[in-house]
Amino acid sequence: MFVYLLMASLLFGANSGGEPQTAPVNVKVRVVLVDKDLNQKPVPFYVIDLRPDGAANAPIALKTDLDGKAEKPLAPGHYAISALKPIELGGKRYTWNFEIQIAGAEQSINLTNDNAKIEDLAASASSPGEKKTSSGGGDGDLTALFDKLRNSVVAVHSEFGSGSGFLVDARGLVVTNNHVVNSSSYLAVQFDDKHKVPARLIASNSDKDVAVIWFDPAAFREGVVAPLLVNDAASHLVVGQRVFTIGNPFDREKALTTGVVSKIDKDAINSDININPGNSGGPLFTLDGQVAGITTSLLRNLASIVPVEIVRPVVEQAKKDIVGSTPPAPLPLPVEPADMFPADALRQLLVQEKTVDIKPYEYDAGEFRVWFTTPPVNYVLRHEQEMATTRKAAKRSGGDSANVKPPASVLEDAQDYRPVLLIRVRPKFGVLFKVRFKNGFVRMRLLCNGKELTPILPGRAEFDLYDQRGRKVDTTFQGAYEYAPDALTPACGNVSVEIYSEKDSTTPVSRSIDATTVQRVWEDFEPFRQAFPTPAPVAKP
Repeated sequence: MFVYLLMASLLFGANSGGEPQTAPVNVKVRVVLVDKDLNQKPVPFYVIDLRPDGAANAPIALKTDLDGKAEKPLAPGHYAISALKPIELGGKRYTWNFEIQIAGAEQSINLTNDNAKIEDLAASASSPGEKKTSSGGGDGDLTALFDKLRNSVVAVHSEFGSGSGFLVDARGLVVTNNHVVNSSSYLAVQFDDKHKVPARLIASNSDKDVAVIWFDPAAFREGVVAPLLVNDAASHLVVGQRVFTIGNPFDREKALTTGVVSKIDKDAINSDININPGNSGGPLFTLDGQVAGITTSLLRNLASIVPVEIVRPVVEQAKKDIVGSTPPAPLPLPVEPADMFPADALRQLLVQEKTVDIKPYEYDAGEFRVWFTTPPVNYVLRHEQEMATTRKAAKRSGGDSANVKPPASVLEDAQDYRPVLLIRVRPKFGVLFKVRFKNGFVRMRLLCNGKELTPILPGRAEFDLYDQRGRKVDTTFQGAYEYAPDALTPACGNVSVEIYSEKDSTTPVSRSIDATTVQRVWEDFEPFRQAFPTPAPVAKP
């Protein structure tokens, strides 16, 4: 959920916009540790304090969710980050306390083993999560199971985020989490880094966070049906039994993670298994390759699994509902490029002392504000203040400010930029009589010569408005649409954005995009095109 603080320093007021460097930065925090077996361990319900320089008030607190993630818009500036409550894992204690510059349209902050203060504990204080038991099955068995079942797991995408799912019927039925797909006008199933097709919601149990969606299996003939445990499946599980899951499909490399069953209830199976970000909605397998349940991030405990007895009725209902119907057409949908934006091309941008002209990248569109964000723009704006501080320090010491070397953290950050065009649409707010949003975002279209360009992901998220006392005064939606690096080209000619709002979901607000913006966006992706040229089509004989 996005939070919008009503402050004088924010980017856009009631009637006009400003410069992106004074806009709220969408800050994404992730707390994850790696254990001795190289398994990632997200840290849930962990509180991180961020205190801006010169702030006398209490620090801004972020609390992670079950995936170890937290997200919040913050004003740009220099922050002190502290997470002083220790985390114990594998005989070590981890805490964090460091400073960081927050800038740009979006910024990720990862709290990991690498930037933590680490203390050794006595052997008796080691994390119980490291003491795993096994009910049989060696590494060779797991390798064979992974090879057999990996194509049963898919990524599921919606307006509100992404999760995992697994194929339960050869006709294309996939089980996933209800919170990922419910109320979304966009659903897609992704099999690997190149193949994604539309899907449709068929049946669900919202109380248990289970849903079944449908895609055309002709799009994924390599798909493998994951067998569900027979009735009374709980009797097949015992505390201490070894289990595994396969996840992270939309991070391009599917990963196997093992654990043990720690508790069995009527409505939930608890395990110490590692549920990585994006694994929610995936299958929990026994060592004979059968599904014992579905992972979910909405239950009250970490690594809670909905038992297969609850999943099965939803699947059976979905099988009945698709009789006589046809699945969505298996039209290929755009996917994120497999390669990252060239890091060296971004680093070179920081050598120049002049600031980036952001005017071509921002627009007013009725009661909304629109930003075009490319990797170069995001990287430069994120680190512009850091570089200015570094140049000032060089001048004070008599050095050449034009040849300063960026800090190591800035150079390292250049490796983590996806080569996508992000178009963000945020509603304006009014303050005349009552503080409230002027409208709410429903959907948008990017048009090239009147033809809609299909986004990689059409994002839509809740957007809250708070007053200066921290009270929520309004809630609406904002949009964040991802497009391929070659989606918007100068050859388009006439380019426009259409925004459909809560006030009028049928008649859009249209905004023409200047040719200068299109050219700048095209040039921003030139280093990516040079590094990863598109193969020329092969002529047919």
